[in-house]
Amino acid sequence: MKLSGSFGTRVRELRQERGWSQARLGGEEYTASYISYIESGRRAPSPDAAHYLAEQLGVDPVTLGFGEAADVGTELDIVSYLVLADRALHTREWVTALDATLRAEEMALASDRLDRAWEAQYLRCRVLVEKSDFSDAVDLVLTLCDGVVTNQSVTVRTEVLNLAARILRSTGRLNEAVDKASEARRIAPDVPRRVEAILQWCAACAERGDAPSSMQSEIDELTELADYLPDGHLKGRIYWYVGNVQHFNGQTDEGERSHAEAAAMIRGAADLVLWSRVQRVIAHFRMTRGDLEGVWEQLEIAENAMRLTGRESDLVELAVEQARCLFLLGDSEAARDRLQESLTSEVFSIAYPSRAEAYELLGDVLLSLEDYPGARRAFRNAAGDYEAIGAGPRALEAWRSAAKVPEQ
Repeated sequence: MKLSGSFGTRVRELRQERGWSQARLGGEEYTASYISYIESGRRAPSPDAAHYLAEQLGVDPVTLGFGEAADVGTELDIVSYLVLADRALHTREWVTALDATLRAEEMALASDRLDRAWEAQYLRCRVLVEKSDFSDAVDLVLTLCDGVVTNQSVTVRTEVLNLAARILRSTGRLNEAVDKASEARRIAPDVPRRVEAILQWCAACAERGDAPSSMQSEIDELTELADYLPDGHLKGRIYWYVGNVQHFNGQTDEGERSHAEAAAMIRGAADLVLWSRVQRVIAHFRMTRGDLEGVWEQLEIAENAMRLTGRESDLVELAVEQARCLFLLGDSEAARDRLQESLTSEVFSIAYPSRAEAYELLGDVLLSLEDYPGARRAFRNAAGDYEAIGAGPRALEAWRSAAKVPEQ
């Protein structure tokens, strides 16, 4: 059944015409607060509730806007714009994709099709994420979280909450990301969506500096849930994250095995973006354990893949890892230049984990070049960013690094 955006308004108008209170309209079936939520648009009525209210008010449900269908021609126009937007998303034609979602939303709202308007907004949010425009995406996804359509379905709400957690992480709002992922995990109706929620929760917790031991129960659950998933990208992401934690815990051999499993399941032919990120992460952990042989070549392969995807945020984060590799290979000046160029990118215009990590690495590089004032500034910038995103333990470590820099 289709729900018109004016359903609650029509219920309120007819109730007030009759001089009834919300409690009178709800009778013994529904509370006054429930009626209030429906009238304000904060809740969508169930089919039973819609028919009950129509019967009480003496009208047909269609009169209230429940079950009201848009003109067939209009419906087809809306769908055509959604299809165009989806196609443009996959071909990375951002302007076309965004314009099509706006046209679809405008037509949907004009015909009281909240479900189609929601589809257009959700698709626009995905486009903004793919083009690394997280600042605009975060406002839109938070609006979706509170939308009437989102709250009609547990499955839909879980999807939106997981997307919100991902976007909030990318804008440095880690505590909010944890909250959204926690709710998604609590209400997830199936294994794939629960896995996605746990992955987002763990990633946000790790980015704010929580100890890996505090996430052990989640890691155990992910390992158990992996048995219910077919081999593929989602299962590969489980191995990817479990491998990260194993490396952090000093379980190098186990971490290598988990990352190898992830690399085998996440195929570039299916998702080049995800595949290139896995290569970058594997290279990162190889560097942390001092295994530099072939790492630069691995990063170059990842870079070539990323350039095909058009994702500036991925390229900038990869450049930071390339700078790390140059530094470890002994070319501190080249590492400094690459980091300073990366930090001027629009991607790094807001505080979020990757920018803080770039400043922290820059501090180490400048320290090796005996640029003590520059190193101190870099560590302080890292500390400020970590504080801004709620990563207290990491901020403290950066402040300590700044304090250890020699005066001269």
